[in-house]
Amino acid sequence: MNAIQLRRMIMDAAEHVPFYRRHWREAGIDLTRIYSSVPLEFLPVVTRADLLNAPPEERLDQRFRGAVDKRTLQRQRARFWRALRDVGYVPGERVMIISDDALPTGASLMRWTRVDTSLDDEAMLATYSKVRPGVLYGPLALLTRLATRLAASTEPRWQPRLVVSTAEQLTDAKRVLLESTYGAKVADFYSTPEQGLIAYSRPGSAGYRSFDDEFVIDSLHAVPGKGPGRLIVTDLVPGAMPLIRFDTGDVVTRDFAARGTTFAPAPIASFSQREPVRLDRKSRPVAVPERERAGVAGLDGHGLPGALSA
Repeated sequence: MNAIQLRRMIMDAAEHVPFYRRHWREAGIDLTRIYSSVPLEFLPVVTRADLLNAPPEERLDQRFRGAVDKRTLQRQRARFWRALRDVGYVPGERVMIISDDALPTGASLMRWTRVDTSLDDEAMLATYSKVRPGVLYGPLALLTRLATRLAASTEPRWQPRLVVSTAEQLTDAKRVLLESTYGAKVADFYSTPEQGLIAYSRPGSAGYRSFDDEFVIDSLHAVPGKGPGRLIVTDLVPGAMPLIRFDTGDVVTRDFAARGTTFAPAPIASFSQREPVRLDRKSRPVAVPERERAGVAGLDGHGLPGALSA
């Protein structure tokens, strides 16, 4: 964790974001000490309900008012590309993306094809067989449906080189199903609607890799050091709506045994979601009912990261 970046984020929020000044003051935080001596874990968590109950203009960093936060969008795009390359994507190979979001301009030149989540199983299979992707990316529920349809088909089965699952907890059983049906390596991307891609798993590797240069990932456990815990995420890079000790509404399981005797955070073993809420209160078509969630307009938790959509 970059302590200097973290301290700067807290100081900037106290100075430029009305929501945090009020939220921390109501929690009894002495704002005269916020600039030097209040550890992150002593700050109260921020829930979606807290944010929804605040006027939109109070949630924003006053320095960004009225401006498009292009830097945040660029970082989201960079994280997605960085993770995609790390899990095995090779630029130039065919990619099929199952998503409601439009692809960016020029995606067709990259040999990327988008498939709408509303397609029925037969249309999805027909498109998959036509595209013959090297990389298949989409919500786990739809990847599973396509796999089931493939297994029942008598036609020759195309096998991608890589499958990337998102939007649901990828259990061991689901991973085995995808690997055996597609005959491919399987990776998993974990995103939140508000912050985009936060962590990902690589094929054949246990646990998840997080972007520690951009986020502090914490978890609150009913029994310290045991069981699943509430996932708390803090931004390390300034943006229009900074999130500090944000309760994602999701649950994280950590591998405490793998930490050993060190003081480092235990590795992340898995993520699961539980809270279908949207910060701008708008509804959205449901592609994966048990995991439907979207946050600030432009960020989609179970499709593409918002920065990659057109």
